[in-house]
Amino acid sequence: MAQTQRRGELSALNVLFCLMVAFYHIASATLASLDHLGLPFAILLVLQRMACVSLPGFFFLSGLKLTLPSPGRNRTLPQYYLSRANRLLVPYILAAAVHYLIFVRLGWYSFSLGEFTQLTLRGSLSAQFYFVIVLVQFTLLAPVFQRLVQRYSPLVMLPPALILTQCSGQIFGALAQLFPNTPLHYYTGSICTNFLFYYLAGCCAGTNYESFRTLLAKNRPLILAMVLIFTCADQAGSILQYSGRWEIPFLNSLHLLYYISGILFFCMLPAPRWAGTSGRLIQAIDRASYLIYLYHCLVITLFNLYAPNWGLTGTGTQFLARTAATYGVTTGVCILWQQLWSAGTAILSKTKEHNGL
Repeated sequence: MAQTQRRGELSALNVLFCLMVAFYHIASATLASLDHLGLPFAILLVLQRMACVSLPGFFFLSGLKLTLPSPGRNRTLPQYYLSRANRLLVPYILAAAVHYLIFVRLGWYSFSLGEFTQLTLRGSLSAQFYFVIVLVQFTLLAPVFQRLVQRYSPLVMLPPALILTQCSGQIFGALAQLFPNTPLHYYTGSICTNFLFYYLAGCCAGTNYESFRTLLAKNRPLILAMVLIFTCADQAGSILQYSGRWEIPFLNSLHLLYYISGILFFCMLPAPRWAGTSGRLIQAIDRASYLIYLYHCLVITLFNLYAPNWGLTGTGTQFLARTAATYGVTTGVCILWQQLWSAGTAILSKTKEHNGL
């Protein structure tokens, strides 16, 4: 199985999407408390909706990294699955356990291993955990996607994948209603077909990455025009819909156009310079991005719970403090943990080499 090397532009994109996902959840509590017809609500909603491109963007990046050539790092299928289990499942299970124990301590759950197992498998313990459940499905199907992009043209595969992605929620929602006594209704939001187009598009881009970059450069004016038009249309539709002024029946289509053009736009961004403090910080966030993704909602939940006790009661004050706490605490702790883990792994590896193991 092909493994990826770290490219500067992909690392920067990963960091950007990570911070955008966190902002989406940071803004949610504030939006709920604002006047939906007021200007602050509209401004914050626009920023939150613009951050929504990060989730399909993450799946695009995951598919791209799966097929991105990296000479000298080929692995067998069992080695690939073992590596992904260590990098994907082990941190997730640990994060789920941390969330569950804290929630039990708060009295939200009564401790039960059976309940913990069910919630972990469903990705229900935190709002963002369903992403992991979807990514596990794509990981299991990785050989299928690699075979598809090697054999077939993106022009043939992507249009039906796009339609299936758009219809997936309706299809599985209808099936859940048809079979109400099955666990299907727990997973309608975490079926991999909900994000199939983005992952498959990433696989197609990764297997011909240099050609993909050239294609972006040749079509830069068109992509810029598309992202400007579709971003404005999507945000205008979102304001009308979520403020209650007017129901937009085609809003999901506007979201789709914004997501596609937004991913293409962000993929055009050049690689950052890694010199200096900012470069080292970007690299550190990149390495800790999965941990940040797993734990940022826990920090937000605890902040929302205890903020009134700290005298933070104003909507604006809470928003600023929540932002600072989420980015500061989550990013700082996750980077520190990642560095300690890397240092410990390096020491263990040297010890094994010294002992001839």
